[in-house]
Amino acid sequence: MSYQGAGWLERPERVAEEMPDEMVAMMGLEDGDVVADIGAGSGYFTRRMARIVAPTGTVYAVDIQPEMLEILQGHVEEEGVTGVVPVLSEFDDPKLPEGEIDWILLVDVYHEFGNHEAMLAKMLEALKSDGRVALLEYRVEDGSGDHIKGDHRMSVRQVLSEWGPAGFELVELHEFLPSQHMFIFRPSGGEGMAHYDLLEAIREGHIEMVSSDLGAETVELTIRRTRPEPMVITLPVGTYFETPGRASDLIALRDGVVVLLEDGPEVWQVLARNVQATLPAPGPQDEFEIQSADERVGMRDVMWLYQGMNLQPEIEPLIQQLSLSIASGNPGYAELAELASRTPYAPEEIVGLAVAYTDSSGTDVTTKRIWAERDRFVPALTDPGLRRFFETR
Repeated sequence: MSYQGAGWLERPERVAEEMPDEMVAMMGLEDGDVVADIGAGSGYFTRRMARIVAPTGTVYAVDIQPEMLEILQGHVEEEGVTGVVPVLSEFDDPKLPEGEIDWILLVDVYHEFGNHEAMLAKMLEALKSDGRVALLEYRVEDGSGDHIKGDHRMSVRQVLSEWGPAGFELVELHEFLPSQHMFIFRPSGGEGMAHYDLLEAIREGHIEMVSSDLGAETVELTIRRTRPEPMVITLPVGTYFETPGRASDLIALRDGVVVLLEDGPEVWQVLARNVQATLPAPGPQDEFEIQSADERVGMRDVMWLYQGMNLQPEIEPLIQQLSLSIASGNPGYAELAELASRTPYAPEEIVGLAVAYTDSSGTDVTTKRIWAERDRFVPALTDPGLRRFFETR
């Protein structure tokens, strides 16, 4: 965030939205701790932590914008907070002392790193051997973070796929915040939480399926771990749930996650989308087979694209279904327009959007029947950007 938006970081509503005091309390900071607040911004969390680690502790307030550090310093002086050391970082180096940090905090900033591999390596160097990292990012999985732009949200699966190879292990995952994940990491080498892909966990016997149900927009999986280790199970957007009957198949709308800390069964609600818009939604009586997202690359990539977007709720399901139809088959305009007529918007606009988004996901729409029939709807498009896509593609 630009320093020009520093006032927004201090908004009163943030207390209810992000529960800063409760979040910081989960870190268990003590007098004398050395903490780094990376992406400190205006110092909203820096000041809270500095009061806790005082009088002998230190908080390195790290930011890449000198103007933001000036704003932070103003708040620190105004409030009489001690022990804060402003640090001007670089895009690939937080400029922290090696091996001296007890805690690193990153709040809604990691997703903005231009070189996350280099930053993770530098953070690992800065931590003490028993140091910890608290990472907060807005959720993808359940929609609670959808008020934030799509590229400012991260799923558990995304985070673990980057932090594990970088030398970190997850020790806690907290979901008490209204819209954010709170991860606690430490350097690898201990007994952290295991992370398994759903199909991998079933195949290797880490979990067993107790029961399952399908619904119009969800897949409910009841699973149980088979060994006494804390584990995180994830599945990727695009995971496919195939029904052998007359009902529609389902496809995972988002990355999914469930945490297994006990031996008993755990119910997991996976958000999903009907694939065949002309078929009835499946119900509890319908059997299904879970299939890898990689088995249907075009459909997987379509859903991955939509996972990072914010569309109007009244058109989102239908546009996604149209894109799935285009990516997996070869429908013409008449078929797509009939489905698009279910919204209050012009069918031409809905079909045009679905074609453009499908192309953006990696499917070459110029090889599809809908492209050969584009003269049936492109002349009626009123959105300049959409018209430009068809003129320049």
